[in-house]
Amino acid sequence: MKIRRYIGKDAQEAILKVKMDLGNDALILNTRKVRQKGFLKMFSKPLVEILAAVDEYYGSTNKKVATRNEIGVNKKNEIRTISGVGNEAIYRSKLNEKEEKIVLLENKINGMEVVLNKIYNQIQQPAEKTEAVLNRDDDKSLSGILELFYNNLVKNEVEKDIVQYLIDRVHEKKKENTGVNDTTSIMYNLISDLLGKPSTIKLREDGRPTVIVLVGPTGVGKTTTLAKIAAHYALDHKKNVGLITADTYRIAAVEQLKTYAEILGMPLKVVYSADEINGAMEDYRDKDIVFIDTAGRSYKNKPQFEELKTFVEASCADEVFLVLSTTTGMKNCREILENYDFLQNYKLIFTKLDESSSPGVILNSKYRTNKELSFVTMGQSVPDDIEVANVDKITKNLLGAEAYDRSS
Repeated sequence: MKIRRYIGKDAQEAILKVKMDLGNDALILNTRKVRQKGFLKMFSKPLVEILAAVDEYYGSTNKKVATRNEIGVNKKNEIRTISGVGNEAIYRSKLNEKEEKIVLLENKINGMEVVLNKIYNQIQQPAEKTEAVLNRDDDKSLSGILELFYNNLVKNEVEKDIVQYLIDRVHEKKKENTGVNDTTSIMYNLISDLLGKPSTIKLREDGRPTVIVLVGPTGVGKTTTLAKIAAHYALDHKKNVGLITADTYRIAAVEQLKTYAEILGMPLKVVYSADEINGAMEDYRDKDIVFIDTAGRSYKNKPQFEELKTFVEASCADEVFLVLSTTTGMKNCREILENYDFLQNYKLIFTKLDESSSPGVILNSKYRTNKELSFVTMGQSVPDDIEVANVDKITKNLLGAEAYDRSS
């Protein structure tokens, strides 16, 4: 495995250097800005540094090496084909990759639909809703702050029935002489209470490893999120961590987690079916925590979903985390939550906060599922760019800074 650093005046130049040196299959491990050394360069624009990696055997004509790189397993499994099916497995892998591309394309189209709907809603203000808010208050300033709350929540893609529920609850809780400041506090507390107190991982105390499974749709960033959480517990909490991946449908996912495992000094096992999970867990009896990465599953593919259900049951996980992206549209998010309702108990992780300006999906998901929030991520850097969900920050982002300016 080759791991190198590249510096450019901007991200585009640094990525170009990566591609020229390591090729298009290089994996970006970390991106950060660095200041140039020297007094005269102190005030100059910072450079962009990229940490990238690629398998040093990639592209070799040796068939055994190519096979190993494709399935991402050790020497013992080098001659083994996925599920023992040979060409059929390769064909199935290609079909799944095509399906994932289709799902990603659908997500992009749905994202465009969300943007268009937002533009339409801004042009066509929901007059009847706004009037309903205004007409319930004789105090114009109070009506104004509730109208501002309503518009900000809708703009942040909170579903309208949830927004109306919050507005109605404010009217129920406020007293006759309640002012703007008190109204703002009531709305803030309502949203904070809905979001609840975040929960992380509860470790076992009986000497057995705590088993954690991450599930979720394709393209939400499960593998990177798993690596961040694993690194956090290994580096910050000094826990002995083992990794298992069942995401053998995407060759890149195995290689990506393999790279993280090598850098973090963690063992990684690859399993191809639910029947192999017990054997992998047996080898990890001395670990404090075992993290299991599952393949992204389109909820529209029923056979694959049944396979995921079987795997989750076989893992006997202590905790399951459903990973969702904040870039997911409201309609898609509802469908995803409905299809993952086979999970008896789970916590919510939200990714790509840096790519979304509308945190409404967090409140929508919490309201619909009543499951605990856990971590949020906001970038690709491992082990950074992850934190426990900050309810205060999310609530203020949903209401908008101007709401607090009006109330002060």
